[in-house]
Amino acid sequence: MAIGLISDTHDDIAPWPDVLPKVVKAFDGVELILHCGDLTTLQVLDDLANIAPVVAVRSPADPDPQPPRLIDGPYVLEVGGVLIGLINSLGEQDPDRLFGRSVDVIVHGGTHEARVEIRGGVLLVNPGSPTLANEVTVGVLDTRSRPPKADIVPM
Repeated sequence: MAIGLISDTHDDIAPWPDVLPKVVKAFDGVELILHCGDLTTLQVLDDLANIAPVVAVRSPADPDPQPPRLIDGPYVLEVGGVLIGLINSLGEQDPDRLFGRSVDVIVHGGTHEARVEIRGGVLLVNPGSPTLANEVTVGVLDTRSRPPKADIVPM
């Protein structure tokens, strides 16, 4: 499955309606979208849901809608036999302790800097930010590949 990865959309920095067309193009063909928080507006979730189903974790900067539309992280989901840990900011925390079990992939945001790396056999992906970084980016995770692989998509 192709999964769109996005974080740190910060509508308060760059207007989301200006960013959305680039995100739509970058996520062409994805079947699921994972958002790692720092939305600042829930319109982001509505717009992303027009592309594919969305799973989003809350950050300290995010609104608290009723009923809740954001999941408190850390959160683990399974897609095609791949365990994916989702959190707003990873920091230097031990992933096994953080998620309570081993995962295959960790998707996180927080730094606004895109990065794909393998640490301790776990694929770590920070999709960067479509609004804040010098190079605005999102990511795409391919869970059909074994091991899973991720690409950063410049916009």
